[in-house]
Amino acid sequence: MESESFYGVTLSEKEPIAQFDVPEIPEEYIVHSHKLIIKQISLGPEAKSGEFNVVQAETNVNDDGEKKTVKIPIAVLKVGETRSLRPNVEFPNGSVTFKLVQGTGPVYVCGKAEMNLGEYDDGQMYEEYSDDEDDSELEAEDDCSPQTNGKSNKKK
Repeated sequence: MESESFYGVTLSEKEPIAQFDVPEIPEEYIVHSHKLIIKQISLGPEAKSGEFNVVQAETNVNDDGEKKTVKIPIAVLKVGETRSLRPNVEFPNGSVTFKLVQGTGPVYVCGKAEMNLGEYDDGQMYEEYSDDEDDSELEAEDDCSPQTNGKSNKKK
């Protein structure tokens, strides 16, 4: 089962930090994949002229089995130069913190969260499928002769 949802936050001088966390999933589901995709970052119309607005993303990554925190600017916006970006940046399987590290904003960050859920993991599905087949059904299929164009090959 796949699920998509809109994600949007406003970063400003009053609220310069926004956190995206992976949503709570019921126990009977297995998350096969989850990612946040940022599609657009825009500067609000009331932004100050000449001011740079820098949006930073902070997330955890695995580097040789060790968890590290990465902080990197994903947008630099300025009235009269760049008011909107379409970065199409993906953050797979984890939380992300967006921070307005320079400027007063407002800066709008929007995108979508995608989740691929299943009731079982792949290993469990394979085991259950192979257990459901009965050997007697397989033996019965071996006794039947193959058909061609809907007709039996047996001679009358």
